[in-house]
Amino acid sequence: MNNAIAAGRVAGFRFYTRKEKEEERRLGVCTKLGLKPYDPWTIRKTLFKSDVDGSSRLLLGKDVVEKYVIPYIGPCWDREGCANDVVTGCKVSVFDIDTGTVHQLVLKRWSTESFVLTSNWVKEFVRRRALEKGNEIGLFWDPWNARFCFGLLRKAAAPHN
Repeated sequence: MNNAIAAGRVAGFRFYTRKEKEEERRLGVCTKLGLKPYDPWTIRKTLFKSDVDGSSRLLLGKDVVEKYVIPYIGPCWDREGCANDVVTGCKVSVFDIDTGTVHQLVLKRWSTESFVLTSNWVKEFVRRRALEKGNEIGLFWDPWNARFCFGLLRKAAAPHN
């Protein structure tokens, strides 16, 4: 593209005055468009030893699950129902986007108010995907398919000898 065409396109952009910016800030709105990359991973976690050892569960934070999962999870979940039962929990599907496979886990709310994914977490994810302490994983609830989506976002750095 030549410089004249580029200059013409840039000239078409609207620049906001200080007064316009202050008004938007006061009203709590923004009319600027952004091109930020979409990041679906509403739950990000760097795995701890307890997530990948014999504990057989993935510990999830209360706040992110209540904000990004509970409102969308559907009829199996209610505040007084099976999800609050530390023994039973709620069966959920988990789609591994890296491998294209679907796995069944159980989402439970512990008495500490934290959430855990159990029942085959170690077999279906830790062993199968060779997860280890320090890996970063991502999860999000897919409301259209009523399931979690799982991805390995970053492998742990190899230890230096």
